[in-house]
Amino acid sequence: MSLGKFENVGAFVRDCRNGTLLYDEACLEVITSETVTFWSQYEECEGCKLVLTKTLETTGEIVLKTLSPVHYAVKNGNGQICNGTYLFGEFGQYTLNLTEATKEECLPRMKAEPDAAHLPILTAVVVLLAMATLWYIVKGIGKRLLTHSFVANYFNREDNELGSETRVLTAEVSAPRAPTRSRLRSLDIFRGFCIALMIFVNAGGGGYAIFSHSTWNGITVADVVFPWFAFAMGEALVLSLNARLRTSLPRTTAFYQVARRALLLAIIGIILGAVNVSWAHVRLPGVLQRLAAMYLVVGALECVFMPTSQNITPGRSLFRDIAAGWRQWLATILLVTVQVCVTMLVAAPNCPRGYVGPGGLHMSAYGQDLRGCTGGIAGYIDRVVLGASHLYKRGSFRILYAATVAFDPEGLLGILSGVLVVQAGAHATRIMLAYNHARARIMRWVFWSIIFGVTGGALCLFSKNGGPIPINKNLWSLSYCLVTSSMALFIQAVLYFIVDLKNKWGGRPLYYAGQNALFLYIGSELLKKHFPFYYSVPAPTHAQLLATHAATMLLWLAVGVALYKRRIFITL
Repeated sequence: MSLGKFENVGAFVRDCRNGTLLYDEACLEVITSETVTFWSQYEECEGCKLVLTKTLETTGEIVLKTLSPVHYAVKNGNGQICNGTYLFGEFGQYTLNLTEATKEECLPRMKAEPDAAHLPILTAVVVLLAMATLWYIVKGIGKRLLTHSFVANYFNREDNELGSETRVLTAEVSAPRAPTRSRLRSLDIFRGFCIALMIFVNAGGGGYAIFSHSTWNGITVADVVFPWFAFAMGEALVLSLNARLRTSLPRTTAFYQVARRALLLAIIGIILGAVNVSWAHVRLPGVLQRLAAMYLVVGALECVFMPTSQNITPGRSLFRDIAAGWRQWLATILLVTVQVCVTMLVAAPNCPRGYVGPGGLHMSAYGQDLRGCTGGIAGYIDRVVLGASHLYKRGSFRILYAATVAFDPEGLLGILSGVLVVQAGAHATRIMLAYNHARARIMRWVFWSIIFGVTGGALCLFSKNGGPIPINKNLWSLSYCLVTSSMALFIQAVLYFIVDLKNKWGGRPLYYAGQNALFLYIGSELLKKHFPFYYSVPAPTHAQLLATHAATMLLWLAVGVALYKRRIFITL
């Protein structure tokens, strides 16, 4: 078969080993005249030894993943023939001719070009930006040039309904008055953005690695969604409690309301994870359970220590936000310190002290046996307290590292460090309540964003696997919490400037989704395997997956729009 026949047809040539290549897969044909063994390992697998991939008695084909460079070696009865490292492309067709290979040169040759795997997502971004730009251009022209009463009334109604006129909260330093219920529009937009991204990621994110959770260390788009939502929850918590306590609501009553909501969140989370399983295997930790625990801790601290508006004095204006929240921050720092000390100083049985790796094959290339150490002490605590059968059963690290020990990314120890993210959101609202001027608010949000970001980066030495505390979503490491909080603070500052201060963007339809964010998340989890929110595509490509997963997100955004238009707001 000539090379010319395969030119630029990576999207069409998907046959390999009498089957069809899936997305993020390539086909390697090994040409040999003797029996050989092919050993391989992905570079993503830190410190992992090569494992036997396939034994070939004659020329044959091997399917390999394309998300990471592959270390490989070929051996025969006399030892190693050759080895190498190569990054394969999606749907690419490659040949490794062992009859010509030497130990110095053992690289595959491309016989069919790989697909442009990232072209669909780039196209989607361009199309969405073009549609948004076109809409605002058309709307602007309509406002300026069309004077027909129907058109004018339509655009005016749009602005009035969608709240283009900003309602900005201010802190009171004089005698309190009866407060009016007010929402920060940028908060709802941020929350709507988080829930839309969360739905897209949970649907599959088009099969792209950037929209999938990191295998272990590192950070992707999928990894920031949960802490961003927790950050927004902290913002809304302080906003709500401040309004209630200003009406002389007893703090015990406020705590009861917080505890009730946390309990309902946890129960709903357990129910969502109890589909088609017996109680003996129900997953006890989970996203909503983690949110509930962090919400309860921060809510309790606010119920005890939050000053009412009449306690805010004009003095020490430079540190007014810190004065209003230093007790809460002190408690948060203590909890984070406990998490770090337990993680670094307490060793799980038969594991090194301070180990925070995925176990399995991790560091096996250096002779270490860490197969029972997945998650270090955090994983061990969950297995002892909750039971291995009640923990998460999946995870990409299990496949890559061949880990067999139970581990849950929403485990108990991570709650302590996760409180920092919710507390950061609470402090963002504290800044808004303590200062009247937009400049003071934005400067402080950006200041704390820089402090958190630099500190988190220093803990991991601004690298993936370096530093004393690498960024790790599975463990909710301190660096991970600091970096994601930094991002959220910066986004809050930008949205506040664009939306609430300058009125340059209404945030539609994210604003609608933010009004019922929790309902949309629960609904998407309940119906994620039901039509029209899900439909199967045999042997899909990234383009097909992107279309189906984006459609799922858009359908749920449409649900959010419908609920808002009917003035239906579902809360706990």
